[in-house]
Order: sequence, then structure tokens, then C-alpha cells
Amino acid sequence: MSPQAEPPVSAPANGQDRAHTEIVSDKVCQDGIPMRSTPRFAVGFSLAVVLITLAPENVPAAESFQLIPGVRSRLGMQSGYVWLRGEALIPAGGRPGSGSRVDLTNDLGVDQADVTNIVLDSVIGENHLVDFGYMRFSPTGFAKVKRSFIFQNRTYSKGTELETKLDFNWLYLAYGYKLLSANGLFLAPAIGVHHIRHAITLNGATKEEAMTSNTRSLDGTYPVLGLESGLMLPYGMDLSLSLEGVHLVTRGYVGALALRATWEVMPDVVIGGGCYGRFVHYLEDNQRLNNEWSYETLIITAGAAVTF
Repeated sequence: MSPQAEPPVSAPANGQDRAHTEIVSDKVCQDGIPMRSTPRFAVGFSLAVVLITLAPENVPAAESFQLIPGVRSRLGMQSGYVWLRGEALIPAGGRPGSGSRVDLTNDLGVDQADVTNIVLDSVIGENHLVDFGYMRFSPTGFAKVKRSFIFQNRTYSKGTELETKLDFNWLYLAYGYKLLSANGLFLAPAIGVHHIRHAITLNGATKEEAMTSNTRSLDGTYPVLGLESGLMLPYGMDLSLSLEGVHLVTRGYVGALALRATWEVMPDVVIGGGCYGRFVHYLEDNQRLNNEWSYETLIITAGAAVTF
């Protein structure tokens, strides 16, 4: 008996050929029939259309977080740069001949540094302003001594290679009251206090010793009077300008000028920066020969803050 001929296999239709050509990603069922998968972007697009269609027409804007009712505060940190010049007279225990005046910028090469600024300010009610700031910078200079001088009873000869380090911790607290306020502009007199902890360190050879580290730290506290003005601009932007200072007959003087700008880019998030000019002349009044130092600084900072 001759074997039974197998039935001829029919060629796939032209439509199926085109389907196989067009399919990018196929899934195969258990019976071997190819199935076209739905592209992901089409699913996402359809879902977005459904969500937009079902979403309410008026969605309220996000509200700012407020920790204490009636108080609006801002806490932030900024980084920047400080340029300075200064001089110092640091004797040892007030003894005559144990110290001489030295220019820290021109003679010892200390003139700039990075700076960190932490700010916390609050508006209480409508008219009460409270500002706190902490600024730190530590300039360093390397130079050959241009002329001999005495620092805390140690003599540094001309031509000596010397490393000089300064350390500033500058705290500030102020209270202001808005006397005038109209059309987004306000004017507020203020009272405050500046506390400056300052240290000078000289590393190098002296006439008395081959190599030594010579450090002197001094603190100065100054009550100040000032005036602050501010301008509220559209799109969450603000400008402020403040000026303050004091002159104490027996302790020297301090002055500060600040121009600051902020922009609330989203609820509770603020970016901003400031330009500060500060100068100080410190004297000790409890010694016959006073410790004395003075500085002029220009500081530029920028950073971010959160409001609460």
C-alpha cells in the first residue's frame, strides 16, 4: 500500500506577511499564533488623556508650611568669598616693646578666603523683624616678611618665611520694627549686637626660636543701631538694604552694610544671595598697651533656604 500523500501547505496570505513585517514586538500564545503588542507610549498617552479629562478644573496651589501661627521664618546657608585687608598690634600682656603694628595684607599676604554664612530671619505679625546671622571665614597667607616686627613678644626678622592664619567667627542678632510700610516698600529702624571672635596665628621662625606657632585670640562685642529697608517684587522676589554701626570710645567701632536679594522659587524654598561690606576696629581697654586690630571686608554669598 502506497503511503498517503501529505496535504500541501498553503502559503501565508499577503496580509499576514505585512503583519509580520510591521510587528516590532510580538507575543506568542500557546497555539503559536502571533499577537501584536500595544506600544507603551500609546498606553501612557491614553492614561494621561484620561487623567487630564477627569482632573478637577481648579486645583488649589500648595500652601506654605507655617510652624508657628503668625510667625514666618527662613533658615538657610550660603557660601561665597571674602576679600579683606587689615592690620594688628598684638603685645604680650600690655608690656611696652612686646608688640608692633603689622599690615596683615601688604606685609603677610592675607587678603581673601572662602566664607560660610548661616542666616535665620523671622517676621512676627506684620511689623516685627528678627534677624540672626553667623559668618565664618579663615584666610591664610604665605609671604616673606618685608620688615621686622614683634608679635606677642616674639620677633620676626625681615626675610623670614611666614605662614599667617586668621580665623573669624562673626555673630549678629538684630530686632527691627516697621515704621513705614506701603506699596510693598518698608522702612524699619533696628537695634542689634555684633560679636566677633578673632584669632591670628603666625607659623614660622622667630629671633628667639627656630620654629614656633604663635596664636592670639580676642573677642569683641558691639551693640549697634541701624536702619533696614525692603522692597517686595512680583513673582516672589524681595530686595533688602540695611546699614548699622556704632563707635565706642574705649572699644573701637564696627559698621556693616548689607544688600540682599531672595526669590521664592516654590512654596517653602528660597534662593538668594547677598553683598556685605563690614569693617571693624577692635581695642582692649583693660591694658596700658592695648591689643588692637582692624579690618575692612567685602563679602559676596549665595545659597538656598527653607521657610516655615
